[in-house]
Amino acid sequence: MSSERAHHAFAAVAALACAALGAAACADFSRGAPSPVADAGAPTATGGDAAAGEGGATLSFAKDVFPLLVPTCMMCHAPGQEAGDTQLLFTGTASADYPTVLMFVDTTAPAGSRILAKMSGNGHQGGTVYAAGSPEYETVLHWIQQGAPP
Repeated sequence: MSSERAHHAFAAVAALACAALGAAACADFSRGAPSPVADAGAPTATGGDAAAGEGGATLSFAKDVFPLLVPTCMMCHAPGQEAGDTQLLFTGTASADYPTVLMFVDTTAPAGSRILAKMSGNGHQGGTVYAAGSPEYETVLHWIQQGAPP
Protein backbone atom coordinates (compact mmCIF):
# COMPACT_ATOMS: atom_id res chain seq x y z
CA MET A 1 0.00 0.00 0.00
CA SER A 2 1.42 3.38 -0.93
CA SER A 3 1.98 5.95 1.79
CA GLU A 4 -0.74 8.16 0.26
CA ARG A 5 -3.28 5.29 0.37
CA ALA A 6 -2.25 4.48 3.94
CA HIS A 7 -2.73 8.10 4.90
CA HIS A 8 -6.26 8.16 3.38
CA ALA A 9 -7.16 4.89 5.12
CA PHE A 10 -5.90 6.24 8.46
CA ALA A 11 -7.84 9.48 7.96
CA ALA A 12 -11.04 7.55 7.24
CA VAL A 13 -10.62 5.41 10.36
CA ALA A 14 -9.86 8.49 12.47
CA ALA A 15 -12.97 10.27 11.16
CA LEU A 16 -15.15 7.27 12.00
CA ALA A 17 -13.66 7.07 15.49
CA CYS A 18 -14.33 10.77 16.10
CA ALA A 19 -17.91 10.43 14.88
CA ALA A 20 -18.48 7.46 17.17
CA LEU A 21 -17.07 9.32 20.17
CA GLY A 22 -19.19 12.38 19.42
CA ALA A 23 -22.34 10.30 19.11
CA ALA A 24 -21.63 8.60 22.42
CA ALA A 25 -21.46 11.91 24.26
CA CYS A 26 -25.23 12.36 24.54
CA ALA A 27 -28.28 10.22 24.93
CA ASP A 28 -30.27 8.49 22.29
CA PHE A 29 -33.83 9.01 23.48
CA SER A 30 -35.14 6.95 20.59
CA ARG A 31 -33.92 3.75 22.25
CA GLY A 32 -33.94 2.21 25.64
CA ALA A 33 -36.31 0.28 27.80
CA PRO A 34 -38.33 1.95 30.53
CA SER A 35 -36.69 2.23 33.90
CA PRO A 36 -36.83 -1.00 35.92
CA VAL A 37 -37.66 1.04 39.03
CA ALA A 38 -40.99 0.10 40.58
CA ASP A 39 -43.70 2.68 40.09
CA ALA A 40 -43.73 5.27 42.83
CA GLY A 41 -47.50 5.58 42.43
CA ALA A 42 -49.44 8.44 43.96
CA PRO A 43 -48.00 11.24 46.04
CA THR A 44 -46.82 10.44 49.53
CA ALA A 45 -49.15 9.41 52.35
CA THR A 46 -48.58 12.73 54.12
CA GLY A 47 -51.02 14.32 51.71
CA GLY A 48 -48.57 16.84 50.30
CA ASP A 49 -45.36 16.42 48.48
CA ALA A 50 -42.32 18.60 48.74
CA ALA A 51 -41.66 18.80 45.00
CA ALA A 52 -45.20 19.95 44.32
CA GLY A 53 -44.65 23.12 46.29
CA GLU A 54 -46.52 24.49 49.26
CA GLY A 55 -49.94 23.00 49.82
CA GLY A 56 -49.36 20.30 47.19
CA ALA A 57 -49.87 22.72 44.29
CA THR A 58 -50.06 21.19 40.84
CA LEU A 59 -46.83 21.32 38.89
CA SER A 60 -46.75 22.40 35.26
CA PHE A 61 -44.44 21.62 32.38
CA ALA A 62 -43.94 25.27 31.46
CA LYS A 63 -43.24 26.54 34.98
CA ASP A 64 -41.59 23.60 36.75
CA VAL A 65 -40.24 20.99 34.32
CA PHE A 66 -39.22 22.92 31.20
CA PRO A 67 -36.76 25.13 33.15
CA LEU A 68 -35.04 21.96 34.42
CA LEU A 69 -34.75 20.25 31.05
CA VAL A 70 -33.79 23.03 28.66
CA PRO A 71 -30.51 24.20 30.23
CA THR A 72 -29.24 20.65 30.73
CA CYS A 73 -30.71 18.75 27.77
CA MET A 74 -30.91 21.27 24.92
CA MET A 75 -27.10 21.53 24.67
CA CYS A 76 -27.18 18.11 22.97
CA HIS A 77 -30.87 17.58 22.15
CA ALA A 78 -31.38 20.23 19.47
CA PRO A 79 -31.12 20.15 15.70
CA GLY A 80 -27.49 20.12 14.63
CA GLN A 81 -26.21 19.16 18.08
CA GLU A 82 -24.69 15.87 19.29
CA ALA A 83 -28.07 14.22 19.96
CA GLY A 84 -29.79 15.99 17.08
CA ASP A 85 -30.71 12.67 15.48
CA THR A 86 -32.84 11.48 18.42
CA GLN A 87 -36.56 11.82 18.95
CA LEU A 88 -36.08 14.25 21.84
CA LEU A 89 -35.28 17.60 20.27
CA PHE A 90 -35.83 20.86 22.10
CA THR A 91 -36.77 24.12 20.41
CA GLY A 92 -36.42 26.25 23.53
CA THR A 93 -40.14 27.04 23.64
CA ALA A 94 -42.22 25.32 26.33
CA SER A 95 -45.38 25.03 24.22
CA ALA A 96 -43.47 23.44 21.32
CA ASP A 97 -41.36 21.16 23.53
CA TYR A 98 -44.24 19.88 25.69
CA PRO A 99 -45.63 17.35 23.13
CA THR A 100 -42.09 16.11 22.44
CA VAL A 101 -41.37 15.45 26.11
CA LEU A 102 -44.76 13.72 26.51
CA MET A 103 -43.52 10.99 24.14
CA PHE A 104 -41.18 9.94 26.99
CA VAL A 105 -43.75 10.10 29.79
CA ASP A 106 -45.94 7.28 31.11
CA THR A 107 -48.65 8.65 33.39
CA THR A 108 -49.92 5.11 34.10
CA ALA A 109 -46.52 4.12 35.57
CA PRO A 110 -44.77 7.44 36.31
CA ALA A 111 -41.54 6.01 37.74
CA GLY A 112 -41.15 3.89 34.59
CA SER A 113 -41.16 6.93 32.30
CA ARG A 114 -38.26 6.97 29.84
CA ILE A 115 -37.56 10.63 30.58
CA LEU A 116 -36.77 9.68 34.20
CA ALA A 117 -34.67 6.69 33.17
CA LYS A 118 -32.61 8.79 30.77
CA MET A 119 -32.24 11.72 33.21
CA SER A 120 -30.88 9.36 35.85
CA GLY A 121 -28.34 7.89 33.42
CA ASN A 122 -30.15 4.63 32.61
CA GLY A 123 -29.49 4.08 28.90
CA HIS A 124 -28.33 7.69 28.51
CA GLN A 125 -25.07 8.01 26.66
CA GLY A 126 -24.65 11.48 28.12
CA GLY A 127 -24.58 10.07 31.66
CA THR A 128 -26.59 11.17 34.65
CA VAL A 129 -28.27 14.54 34.29
CA TYR A 130 -30.30 14.41 37.53
CA ALA A 131 -29.74 11.50 39.90
CA ALA A 132 -32.74 9.50 41.07
CA GLY A 133 -33.91 11.08 44.32
CA SER A 134 -32.48 14.52 43.53
CA PRO A 135 -34.90 17.46 43.89
CA GLU A 136 -34.99 17.90 40.09
CA TYR A 137 -35.72 14.21 39.49
CA GLU A 138 -38.44 14.28 42.14
CA THR A 139 -40.01 17.37 40.55
CA VAL A 140 -40.28 15.62 37.17
CA LEU A 141 -41.58 12.43 38.82
CA HIS A 142 -44.27 14.34 40.75
CA TRP A 143 -45.25 16.25 37.60
CA ILE A 144 -45.79 12.93 35.81
CA GLN A 145 -47.70 11.54 38.82
CA GLN A 146 -50.01 14.56 38.55
CA GLY A 147 -50.80 13.68 34.94
CA ALA A 148 -48.02 15.71 33.26
CA PRO A 149 -50.03 18.93 32.80
CA PRO A 150 -48.79 21.59 30.40
